Amino acid sequence: MRVALVHLAEYGDCLFATLVARQIKRDHPGCHLTWVIGDKCASILDGNPHVDAVHKIVLSSRDEAYSSGWENAKTWVTDQVRMGHLEKAYFTQILPDNVRYYDGLIRTTIYGAYGKPITGPHLPEVFLTEAENRNVADFAEKHCLREFKHVFLFECAPGSGQSPLTPARGEALAHALGKYHPEVVFLMSSTEPLVRPSPQVVDASCLTYRENAALARHCTGLVGCSSGITWLTTSTAGKTLPMLQILTKSTEVFKFASVAMDFRRVRLDESRVIEMAEPSDTRIISCIEKWLSESHSAARRQFHEELVLTSVHAEKAYWFIREYDGKNAAKSAMLRFIRANGFATIPWHVLIALVRTYLYDGKLRG
Repeated sequence: MRVALVHLAEYGDCLFATLVARQIKRDHPGCHLTWVIGDKCASILDGNPHVDAVHKIVLSSRDEAYSSGWENAKTWVTDQVRMGHLEKAYFTQILPDNVRYYDGLIRTTIYGAYGKPITGPHLPEVFLTEAENRNVADFAEKHCLREFKHVFLFECAPGSGQSPLTPARGEALAHALGKYHPEVVFLMSSTEPLVRPSPQVVDASCLTYRENAALARHCTGLVGCSSGITWLTTSTAGKTLPMLQILTKSTEVFKFASVAMDFRRVRLDESRVIEMAEPSDTRIISCIEKWLSESHSAARRQFHEELVLTSVHAEKAYWFIREYDGKNAAKSAMLRFIRANGFATIPWHVLIALVRTYLYDGKLRG
């Protein structure tokens, strides 16, 4: 059986989709799997034993993954099916065709688009080469990482607006903490080089995205923004790190990015996650200093904020999906919201409309 998985972007989303690729191989033993992916994210699949072939869609911009690039991918799949080279295709990217599966979190929405259960372990699958591991080992030796008691990987370039962190703010925070804590080094991971690197604030932009998984194995903690680097550290090639996630308070669709809730959904250990919503620099510094002086668990008890999906999130999602994909898709998404998050997350007027709709449908069927 020849199968295609179509997921073009982004780094974190494609990492989640690696678990779909593994599940396809479990559900269709012996199948040949081709992953259709955007050229910028294709390196994630290097060495993946579950992916037999890769078809790259060239994307000149991020938005193309959801417009012309997506249409090109669907056309390629249609042509392959017509010529007898493919028998089945799974489209798991959320936008533009799968918003009806949105349940508040990215990972489980991608799982929902596959349509069958995803069995664990829920660790994205990344397979590094010897050269990548060696390059990171050389980087660690060059910057004397073994000499520091605390080594933090600092992710500070969110791609989807789910965090108020920026490379400039991250660098300033790292310098402020390093000034009074000589036992700490921060490895700054973003696409931008540092303005003022130092022995304690190290520019890691020279490493590839994949190599950050190996870099995590040299670290004792992560300061993140629920973006690609965060999810890479949770992969099979990374390391389970205690972490601080700095997130927004946005109620816009796709910007609720709680790592703790994601872990809870798939039964990973959420106790290693501290989350703070739009904290001040002072609060971030205080949290990390508590971590340094006592422990991560002590810092979590004092600073962790329980981020939850509310009826406001659900209502924004309902109207976004209704406008984007129609009333039926919006109703489908709200039912997923209820199953995932409970009745309290659904606005009463939306819930009443859903009940009326299904009562009316029942009468028609009767």
